[in-house]
Amino acid sequence: MFSGQLPQFLDPRKYADQGRVVEGQLTVADLPRLQEYRESLDQPVEISLAFDRDEEGHRRIKGEVSTTLVLQCQRCLEPVNYPVRAIINVALVWSEDQATALPERLDPWLVGEEPMVLTDLLEEELLLAMPLVALHDPCPTALPQESGEPEKQENADNPFAVLAKLKGQGK
Repeated sequence: MFSGQLPQFLDPRKYADQGRVVEGQLTVADLPRLQEYRESLDQPVEISLAFDRDEEGHRRIKGEVSTTLVLQCQRCLEPVNYPVRAIINVALVWSEDQATALPERLDPWLVGEEPMVLTDLLEEELLLAMPLVALHDPCPTALPQESGEPEKQENADNPFAVLAKLKGQGK
């Protein structure tokens, strides 16, 4: 069992055969694909993974990864702290053929012959668990109320007015 310092690379076959558990903590800054969330770089990422074999002999990784990301609210455009939690339940495969042969209940995680990069799995699962649209509930900033009628602009230039004039000249 690893606790605290997480391995950067690991041998998933060996870990699954030995029934190892990996637990620890990183920061968002340690995950290259999450670098665009600059306000979240110091946020902790909690990891708990169990490697094992199921009753059919499939090597699996089960566990959880969670953090809090600072996203932009799509309603008021202010930052919103959004807890992201991904439940990991994947079967390890070494080829596309093995992936297609898996039972439908198992999601494949393709690994090569070289050691597996742990952060690749963590990043992928966190990205998949992120919301499509981040919103406050409710927004702290007062939003302008819609009256139901479209706003009229007095001296708005119609971009098609020039085309209408040109079309009228051609007759």
